[in-house]
Amino acid sequence: KEFVVKSVTTDEQGNQHVRLQQVFQGVPVYGGEMIAHTKNGAFESLNGRYYPTLRIGTTPALSAQDALLAVTNHIGPGKVKTDWTAEELQNMGGAAFSTELVIYHPKRALDVAQLAWVVEGHPNFLNRVVYFIDAQTGAVLHHYDHTCNLLPGHLHPSPRQEDTPPPVTGNGVDLLNVNRSFGAWQSGGTIYLEDASKPMFNSAQSQMPGSPVGAIVTLTGFNTSPQNSNFDYGIVTSNSTTFNNPTAVSAHYNAGKSYDYYKNTFNRNSIDGVGGNIVSFINISEPDGSSMENAFWNGDYMFYGNGGSFFKPLARGLDVAGHEMTHGVVEKTANLEYQDESGALNESFADVFGAMIDRDDWKIGEDVMQSGVSPSGALRDLSNPHNGANSSSPFWQPNHVSEQYNGPDDNGGVHINSGIPNRAFYLFASNANVGKDKAEQVYYKALRDYLVKSSQF
Repeated sequence: KEFVVKSVTTDEQGNQHVRLQQVFQGVPVYGGEMIAHTKNGAFESLNGRYYPTLRIGTTPALSAQDALLAVTNHIGPGKVKTDWTAEELQNMGGAAFSTELVIYHPKRALDVAQLAWVVEGHPNFLNRVVYFIDAQTGAVLHHYDHTCNLLPGHLHPSPRQEDTPPPVTGNGVDLLNVNRSFGAWQSGGTIYLEDASKPMFNSAQSQMPGSPVGAIVTLTGFNTSPQNSNFDYGIVTSNSTTFNNPTAVSAHYNAGKSYDYYKNTFNRNSIDGVGGNIVSFINISEPDGSSMENAFWNGDYMFYGNGGSFFKPLARGLDVAGHEMTHGVVEKTANLEYQDESGALNESFADVFGAMIDRDDWKIGEDVMQSGVSPSGALRDLSNPHNGANSSSPFWQPNHVSEQYNGPDDNGGVHINSGIPNRAFYLFASNANVGKDKAEQVYYKALRDYLVKSSQF
């Protein structure tokens, strides 16, 4: 009686996977999710998490607007962007923040439940945050940063609309000094880094080049910070089909390769599965103007810094692009929370599919590391999470639960503990009876059909 159907998917064998949400008096129980699975037309198995029914009041004293105000006050009013454009808000689903009334079990405690507003959204162009606000008192119960990035935090210091002619093929030398070909768009004498050649492109709904639907788009942040109010950006352009911007070429080409992988391997049509735009930002700086040494998925876009003492430009790595795009796929499927064990699974899936997209080895980030920084020359290694380092090094990860980190740093160890499931995938895919081709199908199916938001490994 306490579960309602959220979604139903059907896999390649015709079996259904019914995702169920636990509710109490019409209010969702946060993290209370189950998935029921059929086989040959009958329900066969069930997995997930549910909570004992704790009968609490479901009428909030605070409104959703009050909860949003509490979040704004906690972040700092001057640190929350308010001058969003209509196009930016549309890309974020209509609003910078969303609010939902839930039954919240702090730290997944079975015997404690509170009526809370969960507030999720963007205080600025880059960051995405999640807050749990007590719906009776307005107190901040818990919050975390849901900006999925490549690195643990301690490591790194509209054009006019017109008729739609066919897309063009662009080319250019990337950061690996390889000449690449990719889709682009021509408007008059200007070529835009907008790839409308993929099957997801919707020409009927697109108004090119300003409002594409189903395109791969690469923009530059002009070395400004999306965390500042003066953030500036625009589509990368050229006066010919040859682009002389290696960073833009790498980001654009790698986004296209990552799309092709998901489309050709799993018949997944873009990040959201239904042909949504894939947008990359290059030339992103830190708020103080220094070069950013990280890459991010913020729920809507991918961001690439230009590196520095630790890293080369982050757009250089195909596995980096695959990693960040997979964060989007995770969000649109299992929607694993970006904290604790579910966050480590989130990071691990991003690494696993990043390594499958750039499948010549088991390493992550070997093409973006500055020489001599990492003992192995890579950011992470799925085959050996210790990565040639000792346990005090930021390049070391546990390879077994006996070494699991249980502290509060790194959102509860999302980048640290991802080494454990990373090695599990390596061992599985290295089995002579499995191999990479079969292993990636199994893991994608698990991501799509079996994992729930608060799952643990």
